[in-house]
Amino acid sequence: MTTTEDRFADATTWRAEFANRLMMYETLLEDNRRSEKDFEAKREAEFAKLRDELMGKLAGPAEQLYAVAPINARDVDAMPTRRAAYSDRTAAIMAKLANLAYIGFEDSDKYKILEGILGHGKLKMLHILNVDETDLMIADAGTFMVVAFRGSTSRQDFRTDLQSRFNVSQVNIDDRKVSVPVHGGFYAAYRKIETELERLLAVTGDVPIYLTGHSLGGALALVASAALSADPKLGARIAAVYTFGAPRVGTRIFAEIVKAPHYRVVNSGDLVPLLPPTWLRGYAHTGMPVLLRDNANLPIHRSPWGSALVLGLASLLLWPFTRSMLFRLKHDSSRYVANLERIAKYRGRWT
Repeated sequence: MTTTEDRFADATTWRAEFANRLMMYETLLEDNRRSEKDFEAKREAEFAKLRDELMGKLAGPAEQLYAVAPINARDVDAMPTRRAAYSDRTAAIMAKLANLAYIGFEDSDKYKILEGILGHGKLKMLHILNVDETDLMIADAGTFMVVAFRGSTSRQDFRTDLQSRFNVSQVNIDDRKVSVPVHGGFYAAYRKIETELERLLAVTGDVPIYLTGHSLGGALALVASAALSADPKLGARIAAVYTFGAPRVGTRIFAEIVKAPHYRVVNSGDLVPLLPPTWLRGYAHTGMPVLLRDNANLPIHRSPWGSALVLGLASLLLWPFTRSMLFRLKHDSSRYVANLERIAKYRGRWT
């Protein structure tokens, strides 16, 4: 009986058998790879087919979404881009962009949704910044651009809001160094994106820049207006700052370095603008107050403290029955959009 050892005793026979078996193995390996490729191709084809079907199903809802999107091309075209005075139309557009900043654009799918909404209004997304929960988007309308800061969305953001200590910053005012007390939390949050924001804005030509934001986003927009003013070129481009339900940012010294017009829009009953209180380290608001009342067709240019205190007391009294704070509804960014949209339409500027 011939054993395996006997058959492979001759080196020539062994090499021939080895080469044969190696070829068989490589053939099987290639067959397996071809099978994998065929499977991948079929899977890709099936995936592409399913994706096309999904996009087809999404096309209708996407058009419906854009149809009710808060940004409309005619509104952007009609906006007085270099007008420094308060404008209902401009306030409405800024409120809409501040509201859109809450869309989680750091997620690629949500970014596409936001791009589509902005594109519907003839705005182009230029950049987004997302650094340790300090978030903003830069949108370009051609004749102007908007930097919209996101408001509070997490526990870290709320901790930022509650850091009431001052951070004293040295800034240039009329060629002299001045110490400016600024809310420590807001200042620290802005510093995370300051260098990159300045770099991005420096290469965008000379079109006017609007800064906006709701709540914490408004506070960051105001800090940005003061910080960017230190750069002569960027400072000269800031057309205005529109904030919505924003808290106080610094002392009266801080107000002196905010050279751009600041329009501080507040819903009647929104308590957030009452914070931090004036008796705490001398906090003070900047800019022109614009009070919005539900169902009213005109804004009021006065401070909203009386209405906010009344609603705050009512919220506390009704809490045992409603289990909700009424002033939270007043602070909602979409309520700012609705109020300003109504006012702009009432004045006959939008149809």
